Amino acid sequence: MNTLFHGVLMLATCAGCYLLWWGVAFYPERHAPLWLSGILLVATAVCGIMAVNWMSQGIFQTEGIRKGVSGGWIMAGGVICYVVLLVISNLVFHRMVTTELFLIVGWAVLNLVTVNTLYASGLFSAGISVVFCVLTLAVVVGSLYCYMIYYNLEKWKGYIDGFLPLVMVGIAMLVMAGVMFYKK
Repeated sequence: MNTLFHGVLMLATCAGCYLLWWGVAFYPERHAPLWLSGILLVATAVCGIMAVNWMSQGIFQTEGIRKGVSGGWIMAGGVICYVVLLVISNLVFHRMVTTELFLIVGWAVLNLVTVNTLYASGLFSAGISVVFCVLTLAVVVGSLYCYMIYYNLEKWKGYIDGFLPLVMVGIAMLVMAGVMFYKK
């Protein structure tokens, strides 16, 4: 459980690094040095890789005391969701597909698998698990909205729009870490 907890905290740190990178790299009217943007992007990637690694280890190492949803079903749902969102955003709304769509869906899948693991382990009750599933859905919907409108916004509004999904993910992960800490 400690490995999973550290992974959740690291994912919150990843969101923080991503916020810093976004703030520096996309600040309107001023260009940051390429080296600074590069360092922040590498820090974001390293934190993200560490988070996924630790969370995956924690998920596979956690003993289940009750039956949860199959992680395979959650991942299959994520793949289907990604393909549907890719087609809708590109073909229906003519929005250029970027990495952020993959990151939004990937985060949702990882978060739902984590909630499922915490439920199956007995750390989260059914009620707390439902709350985190709803929170995940709310963050995904908010992030997808920001994703879809980004290219239609003027500079400063687009800049702020880019922050919102990262702030929502960071807060969701900190809340999850807080509940995990409290329940341990």
